[in-house]
Order: sequence, then structure tokens, then C-alpha cells
Amino acid sequence: MKRRADGREVYVDLRVRAPLVVRADGRGFGTILRKAEKPYDLDFAKVMAEAARAFVKESGLFPALAFTFSDEISLFFSEAPFNGRLEKIDSVVAGTLSGHLSLGLGKAVAMDARSIPLCSGEIIEYFAERQDEAWRNHVFSSGFYALIDDGLAPHEAMNRLRGMKEADIHEMLFCRGTNLAKSPAWQRRGILIRREKGAEAGEGGEEGAGKRRGKGRGKDERRKKRWRVVEDWEPPLFRSEEGRRLLDWTIRDL
Repeated sequence: MKRRADGREVYVDLRVRAPLVVRADGRGFGTILRKAEKPYDLDFAKVMAEAARAFVKESGLFPALAFTFSDEISLFFSEAPFNGRLEKIDSVVAGTLSGHLSLGLGKAVAMDARSIPLCSGEIIEYFAERQDEAWRNHVFSSGFYALIDDGLAPHEAMNRLRGMKEADIHEMLFCRGTNLAKSPAWQRRGILIRREKGAEAGEGGEEGAGKRRGKGRGKDERRKKRWRVVEDWEPPLFRSEEGRRLLDWTIRDL
């Protein structure tokens, strides 16, 4: 008897439920960005934000929002794509983002992805935790490259920082004339890409044109036309009342 090849696919029937976050991380980006400006490169941040924006806008999977900092992107889905098929979700997200980033950077790059099912009460806390990590990354990276500028070798700078608390690194930088609290918001808080009600091309734009052509009658097409994508480089703190309201509005209003 001939055995079906797909019988060997280990996770083919594994499914995840919504609400759902898919987080993608860069693979080997340290080598790729060896010549980039340190500790932060604005051009690279723009490429990351554009990749996240393109996914939200063009993938057809309709994530409500994306949050990016460093080399990671988190995408929130109120409905699980592909009927929750885990392999499909992770591979399509990683592959699509890798493609956008490769085009933006002008070289082939790869991302991996993992799905994180959440309860409704955990959604805001997830993004608050990722934003906390963005701040920790900002403090550590700034401290690391400050020590490199002082003449320490990378392993020496790393060993020095391992014995320091976050407040100590902050104080060390402050004594060198760097106030991290005044760094650009995107370095401290990440970049938020979210859907907002309105025609994608502006008032009477794409949505009106779709109606005139008799298009946009399918569920997905109507859904696409109702929303525009907003890129926020100065997001509020997600643990603040303003930040919680913004996330809650974006998630609940879909």
C-alpha cells in the first residue's frame, strides 16, 4: 500500500486559537547590521516599520496592529488566519516579513516566527511587556556602545554590564552627558502600526473609488476598505491610561 507523504508531517493538524500574537525575530541580523549606526540605525528602523506596515496593509490576514523594536515584530490577530493552522501561520508570517525586509535592505534576510495564543485579558499586558523589553534593550545597547566608545573590547563591555543594574547603566550614561529619557521615542518605546477607521486613500479616496467600480463587495474587500494604516513613532506607554485606551480601542473596534 502506498503511504501518503503528508502522513509524515508532524504538526500538520496542530491549531491555535485567537486572540493571537505572532512574533517574528530576525535571524543573524547582528552580522547583517555590522556597519549600521550604533546603537540605533534610523534607516533600519524605517525598514522594519515599513515591513510591518506592508504586512498589516497587504497580507490579507488583517492583523489589528503590529509593534516593532530592534529586530522583532509582533502582530496581533483578533481572528486566527488559516483556521488556526500553526505551521501555516508561522511560515507565512516569517516568509512574508523576510521578503519585505529583504527588499527594504537590498539583501536576503530571514526571520523566524512563533504563535502566542492569549486570553483577552492578556493582550494589553503582552504589548506592555514587549515595550518594557524595548526600554531594557535601549538602556543596555546604549550602555554597551558607550563602553565601546571608551575603548573597551566587546567582551569587556559585556562583562562590565552584566554586573550592573538598569539604574546603574542609566546613571553611567547620564554622567557621560546622555539622558536616555530624552532619546527619540521610537528608541525607548518602539513603533506601533495600527488600523484606524477611514478610507485608505483618504476621504472619498480608495473606498469611494471601489464603490464606483462596483468592487469591494466581498467580506475581506469591504473590511480592507474600511480601514487605513497608521504608523506611530511616538506611541504612549502601554501601561499608562492613554496607552491602554489606544490598544483597547484598536483591538475592540475591529
